[in-house]
Amino acid sequence: MKRLFRILCGLLTLVLVALSTVSCSASRPVYASPRAAKTVARAGEVEILYEELYFITQNYIKELKITYGEDALADEAVRRELEDFVWSKLLTEETALVSLGYKYGLDVYKDDLKDSVAADIDAVVTESFEGDRKAYIASLAEMHMTDHYARKYFGVQEHLANAIVLEMLHRKELDTDDESVLAHINGENFIRTKHVFVKNLTNDAAGDAAARATAESIRASLLAIADQNDRHTAMNQAIAGPHNHDFGDTLGQGYYFARGEMTTAYEEIAFSLTDYAVGELLKTSEGYYVIMRLPKDAAYIEENFQSLKEKSYFVVLNARVEAELAAMTLEKTRFGESLDLTNLPDIDPDGGSVAITVGAVILGVLAVGGFVFVVARSLRRRRGVPQKIR
Repeated sequence: MKRLFRILCGLLTLVLVALSTVSCSASRPVYASPRAAKTVARAGEVEILYEELYFITQNYIKELKITYGEDALADEAVRRELEDFVWSKLLTEETALVSLGYKYGLDVYKDDLKDSVAADIDAVVTESFEGDRKAYIASLAEMHMTDHYARKYFGVQEHLANAIVLEMLHRKELDTDDESVLAHINGENFIRTKHVFVKNLTNDAAGDAAARATAESIRASLLAIADQNDRHTAMNQAIAGPHNHDFGDTLGQGYYFARGEMTTAYEEIAFSLTDYAVGELLKTSEGYYVIMRLPKDAAYIEENFQSLKEKSYFVVLNARVEAELAAMTLEKTRFGESLDLTNLPDIDPDGGSVAITVGAVILGVLAVGGFVFVVARSLRRRRGVPQKIR
C-alpha cells in the first residue's frame, strides 16, 4: 500500500504540474467560452462569433456616450445607429480576407499562423505586462475583448495577408517581373501620404472636443497655404510638432501603400485626394487624423524598390479580397437575431483557461480513479475477495 500511495502522489503531482502549465502559459491552446463561441452570423464559410460582436458593440457604445452623453442609448435613433454600425462591421475586408485564407488552407487558429500569433501574444505579455498573464487578461477585459478573439485579431491584422501572398507566390499567381511591378507602384492603386494624428488624451468627451479642435486648427492652417511646397513644409512641421502622436514615419518620407493596406476609412480619404491636397478629418476611437496626399518620389522608389515590390503584391491580393467581399452576404443566426445590443451578456475574457483547466482536472481525476480501481481490483483478487457476478 505504501508503494500504491507513492504512485498516486506521483500521478497527482503530474496533474498539478499540468494544471499550473495550463494556467500560466500565454501560448497554450486557447478556446472561447461557450457564450463567446456562439455564432451570431455567417458569411460564406466564415462563422462570426459572439465575442467579435460583443467587442465591436461595447466599444462603439463608449463612442456613442462620448458623442451624445451617458444617456445616449435612451434615444431610439442612437440605438438604430448602434444596430446599423455593429452589423455592418461584421462583414468587412477582414471577413473576406479570412474567407480567402480558407481557400488557401490558411486559418489563424491553426498551424504556422497559430504559432506566429502565440509568439505575438507571448511578446505582449512579456513586454507590456512584465510576464503577468492576469494583467494581460485584465487589459483585454477593459477593451471588452477575449484572448481568443485577440488572437484572431492579431492573426488577421499582422499575419494572414502575408501568408496568403506567400501562398500566391508559391502557386505562381503573382507577376514578379520588375517592369510590371514598377507599373503597379506608379499606378493609381499605390499612393503616398503623410498625416498628423491628434490623440484624445483623456479618453472622454472633453478630450475628444479638444483633439478635434486642435486637428481642425492644423487642417485649416494647411489649407490656408496656397503654394504646394510651402504646404508640404508646414505639414512636416506639424508632424514634428507637439500635437502629433503618431511617430511611425521615422524617415520622414510618409507612407507608401497599396489599396487595402490601411483602414477603409483612411483609404477613402487618401485615395480621393489629389497631390498636396488635405482631406477631411478622420475620426477614430482614439483621436483625429489630418491626411495629406503627396506625389511619389522616383528616387525613393528606386532606392526602396525591393520592399515596394513586395508591397505591390498586395494590389493583387486586395483586388481578390474586394471580389471576395462583393460575393459575400451576412446571414444572422437565430441567436444573433435575438440579441439586444444595448444589453449584451458579459463574457469571460480568458474563457479558454476555464475550459482547459476543468478538462485537465477531469482527466486527472479519471486517470487517478482508473488507476485506483485497477489496483484495488487486483488486490481483491489476490486476497480471494469474491467478484460481483455480471
